[in-house]
Amino acid sequence: MTSKNNHSNNIFMTGHWEDLIISTFEVEEEILESYLPNNTELDLFNGKALMSIVAFTFSKVKFFGIKVPFHQDFGQINFRFYAKSTIDGSKGVVFIREFAPKPLIALTANLFYNEPYFYRKIQLNKTYSNKTQALKYSYKKMNIKANTFKESKVLKQGSFDEFVVDRYIAFVKNNSTTTFQYKIQHKPWELYKSANIEIDKTIITMLPDAFKNAKYIKSCVVDGSFVSVEKGILQQTIAKPKPQQAIA
Repeated sequence: MTSKNNHSNNIFMTGHWEDLIISTFEVEEEILESYLPNNTELDLFNGKALMSIVAFTFSKVKFFGIKVPFHQDFGQINFRFYAKSTIDGSKGVVFIREFAPKPLIALTANLFYNEPYFYRKIQLNKTYSNKTQALKYSYKKMNIKANTFKESKVLKQGSFDEFVVDRYIAFVKNNSTTTFQYKIQHKPWELYKSANIEIDKTIITMLPDAFKNAKYIKSCVVDGSFVSVEKGILQQTIAKPKPQQAIA
């Protein structure tokens, strides 16, 4: 009972992150390294440094258990890359930029959590049939679209998609010497069977010019779920894992 209450007290935000279109690019390591918070390093996949554009539906938002009016169903576009802690080895993501059509979300994230949020008029459009759904996230004339079947499958262990999707920690730079870990709790996400995915690659222009030569690799569509985000923990306060002793 006590552990449940403590867990509940640590949560600052809940909501639903659903219908995610994740498009991944290879980026030069030097570019991403400049965004690394202290005590983190790049998490490479087969020697490649990866950055993903994540377009998704954010709904039923609550801060500290309080429902946020007019913030119950909107599209968001994030740019993130993959990193790991040099203190405890945990793997997660670092956000380069996050764009939401809700000024309050951007203001709260910037003021209180030092996240690189920006207010932009992201458009969301969804249509459904009995067996399929069409997803469309837009900014100005740039679109990220997918048609999917309403069937999903578990992520294959060790696969590229698992590497990109299966992340439960966000590393956030507090200042030049300290980093927060934000733990994100949710059920294991699954891949939708997609009929077609279209991404306007000029959406990269929402990032600084250094990213203009990012090399597109692939996209996937993920079901998503209810999520809860815990208050940040300073990495310096996390104990390093003890080395295993050899057995004689």
